[in-house]
Amino acid sequence: MGKRLLIVIGMGLVFVALILVGCKPTTQATPIATEKGVVTEAAATEKPAVTEAPTIEKPTEPCTVKVGVPTLLTGVGAPMGADIKAGAELAAKKINEEGGVLGCQIELVFADVKATAAEDCALAAQVMDQAGVVFYVPGAFYGPACIDEFGKREPLMMHNSASKDMNDVVVKNLPEYRNVFMTCEDEFSYGPNAFKVFVEQISGKKGYEFPNKKVALLGGDITYDMYIQKGARKAFEDAGWEVVLDDTYAYGNTEFGAQLAKIRAEKPAIIMGQITSTDSSVAFMNQFLTNPTNSLIYIQWSPASPEFINLLKEKANGVTWQTLIDILPQNKDFYYPMFEAEYNRLPGAWPPMIWDHFQIWKAAVESCGDFKAFDCINTYVEELDKHPYKGLDGTYGMDPALHKGRTGNEWLPIQFIQIQDQKNVTLYLGTEAVSGNEFQVPPWIK
Repeated sequence: MGKRLLIVIGMGLVFVALILVGCKPTTQATPIATEKGVVTEAAATEKPAVTEAPTIEKPTEPCTVKVGVPTLLTGVGAPMGADIKAGAELAAKKINEEGGVLGCQIELVFADVKATAAEDCALAAQVMDQAGVVFYVPGAFYGPACIDEFGKREPLMMHNSASKDMNDVVVKNLPEYRNVFMTCEDEFSYGPNAFKVFVEQISGKKGYEFPNKKVALLGGDITYDMYIQKGARKAFEDAGWEVVLDDTYAYGNTEFGAQLAKIRAEKPAIIMGQITSTDSSVAFMNQFLTNPTNSLIYIQWSPASPEFINLLKEKANGVTWQTLIDILPQNKDFYYPMFEAEYNRLPGAWPPMIWDHFQIWKAAVESCGDFKAFDCINTYVEELDKHPYKGLDGTYGMDPALHKGRTGNEWLPIQFIQIQDQKNVTLYLGTEAVSGNEFQVPPWIK
């Protein structure tokens, strides 16, 4: 009887204790700043809860992972494609030398998309499918057909076509095309930024005197060229400039007699050529320099290809251009010697960006723990703002709703470049001058 009473009393005491604990008021944890962000006082003093990382098993046998490079290997985009190919080869080689991705070596699979017609994109995609590719790194396309083709597949694709048309295709087809990301802004920003640099910086702050307030505009009959031209025209006209030429020619054209006749008659202070084919831009410069006007010359994009300087040599000096994807000046000492050692030449704009795309994909795969965890990999890239990648070209973020990268001085800045001594010299990041680099009056201006 006494033993039974003791048990009852003991159970009663436990019950009372539980009630008292349950009724104790909850205390609010005090935030504490640490090097890794803001944590609570409890988290700072107690053993933190551990979020389990994906279990990654090191392969016991040698393994490879296929990465696809469906790019412009022939046709008008071949000079650009050669640079993209070289960039992919170097990026894969260096990653492989450091142990690969999840312990596997990268094997590249190339396919020619030519001028990115629908049929060529479909054929290239078939090559990728048959090889078992798990990541596409094409550099850029000329039209949306390849976006449609690869958007219907699972592997991640990152490109930098800087094209509203292409990005609109992705947005229209989300979530099906969730694997496609353009890691930079679209092309419209080029025109207004060029205007600001010419008028507010080179003239306004550097003191270059324009002979007049006339501008000549010309470009190919592709959406990319025309969209930039539209933005440039608006910027100049809003500031009271006279547009003396607003010409659209058949893309790939190499005869500019009619346009140059108008330019020589009007003698505009600035010529803005949205001449994105290297063959066309080289032809334009050669023809212009036979009887030049005192005009600053801007050529859109094609100087990004090493072939532009290689073909024109000293005639390229003085030309200005812009890009959203070139290497930042402070990163050239790291990347240029490595590229030169491999190819015995300097890279164009594409190889450093391709390097960055490989590194973002590698980080995503290692975060997800599986090459084929495509949903997880897509989410990682969509949420790039939460873990920005600081690359050779700048800091990469992502608009998750538009699948379009961030542009700005704190992200990927527009680089305004002038060719000097047959080298690309970055004068402005956005509209901020790069210390030590100065604008030079082109040699044809007397």
